[in-house]
Amino acid sequence: MKIKHNKLFWLLGLILVFSCETTELDLLVDPNVPTPETLNENGSLNFIQFNLAEFFEEATEAGAETVRLEYMFDTYEVNFNNTNVNTGGMWRIGYADILNEIQSLVPIATNTSSHRHLGVARIIKAYTLMTLVDYFGDVPLTEALQGDSGIVFPTVDPASDVYEAAFDELDLALADFANIDGNTPNFNDLYFGEDSSTSMDKWTKLANTLKLRYYLNRRLIDQAGSLAGINTILTGGNFITSSADDFTWVSGTQGNPQSKHQYYVEEYEAANTGEYIPNYFMWALTEEKGADDPRLRYYTYRQVGSFPSDAATLDTEISCWNDPRPASYAPIDAMQAVPLPFCSLFGRGDGYWGRDHANSEGIPPDNAKRATFGVYPVGGRFDDNDASRIDSGDGLAGAGIWPIMMDSFVYFMRAEAALYLGTTDDAAAMLEQGMRSSMNTVIAFLPNPGDFSNTSDASDVNSYVAGVMSSYMAAGSDQERMNIIGKEYWLAMYGNGIEGYNLYRRTGAPGNLQPTLLGTGSFPRSFLYPSNTVDRNLNISQKPGLTVQVFWDNNPAGFIQ
Repeated sequence: MKIKHNKLFWLLGLILVFSCETTELDLLVDPNVPTPETLNENGSLNFIQFNLAEFFEEATEAGAETVRLEYMFDTYEVNFNNTNVNTGGMWRIGYADILNEIQSLVPIATNTSSHRHLGVARIIKAYTLMTLVDYFGDVPLTEALQGDSGIVFPTVDPASDVYEAAFDELDLALADFANIDGNTPNFNDLYFGEDSSTSMDKWTKLANTLKLRYYLNRRLIDQAGSLAGINTILTGGNFITSSADDFTWVSGTQGNPQSKHQYYVEEYEAANTGEYIPNYFMWALTEEKGADDPRLRYYTYRQVGSFPSDAATLDTEISCWNDPRPASYAPIDAMQAVPLPFCSLFGRGDGYWGRDHANSEGIPPDNAKRATFGVYPVGGRFDDNDASRIDSGDGLAGAGIWPIMMDSFVYFMRAEAALYLGTTDDAAAMLEQGMRSSMNTVIAFLPNPGDFSNTSDASDVNSYVAGVMSSYMAAGSDQERMNIIGKEYWLAMYGNGIEGYNLYRRTGAPGNLQPTLLGTGSFPRSFLYPSNTVDRNLNISQKPGLTVQVFWDNNPAGFIQ
């Protein structure tokens, strides 16, 4: 679990007027939110845009830990109890700093015909509501965010109703954009980074892409409706299809006040490296296909080039090195030619130093040896076989991104929809384009490739893609094909745990995720409500556990691990 500190207060300092209001609900009012008396549409929308990145950070870490994109310590029940900092943070930010602020912005922006402000705020509202449902299921909406209505303890709405309300917000946003004329005020676009008078096309594409995502998440419970909805979007063509339209939060390089990518701050700016890269993730980038993924050196950076060779050091730093393979792991002779990793990537011998999913042993003194985040998406170092310890200012100095919705994601979603729904797309073509889009984006993230010796090029990409496509064409069932699509989507979404969490519950892919080390505990089909919310709101009762499924997830119990 990462320690949260040094948020990007440089932006807040520009736009906030602080208030001393508090609430017993812990989901309606944040003391840092501008009061209605001081609100203006520009400062308010800046605040909303900024807090979407904060919301995404909290949500993506929780989701990434479940699906082995980030290291998870201990069991699901221990890690995702009702005091989990990430799920509690996303709940607070989602309600107090985004939804509540949008509720206040809408009448002001309506009165000034600020259709750009309204449309963008509605898209952010839709994304926030859908993500809250994806993580928690039933959540407050109808009785929440009502200001002086007198409702102190809002009840939860059915998750399906909240999803429908989010979809309606996307339609309202598109209607707002249709009303833009020469008198419509502009705003400071913190995502697409250009004059908002010309970025509305990109926000429109994002809205339609979120509709596609809505239909895909619902495909298990409404196949006909999802097929019709997705085909309508595909026919319209006005959705994300190019990296030029990627929806990302871009970090800076300033240190005081802090604007760097949060993971860069927590690793490169810290006295000691705190995070592990999961062994399974690095195995999938190295050993699983028999050749290194072209994105390997961009995603991860090794601080050392080898593992210890003496038993005494191994006992101290990688204590499981000579332990028997856990019963929860499949025996090597019952697996494919390349067995899932256990304990370490010793077979490589070249310093990909990580940790197994759910390893709850004590943390050893290996901070200076752990593999860590690389140049993409965190803005760290490119791995050029330096094998040296990271430090403040290394690499891109924190100029990374949060990859919220990338064109590669959309191609993989379209591949799944084509496979299971029979849309007008070709699943194989979408899979190939998704891989190529991801690799082109990641490789292009290094601004000065000529300064390095181990960068990837078109031939590396072509070789990788050809191998995957050969496996896909040889697959004998839709589930085998989905496992290939899902693994490539999972690899492409590094830095985004939200889509990985949804993908895994929706499809069971990737199908060979490393088991929890102890082989116990229940995969969180949804997260518990934060303790503060349950303790302070008489009308919200805690769930019986992590096995409660969200409304669109009708896969059987025990479907995933």
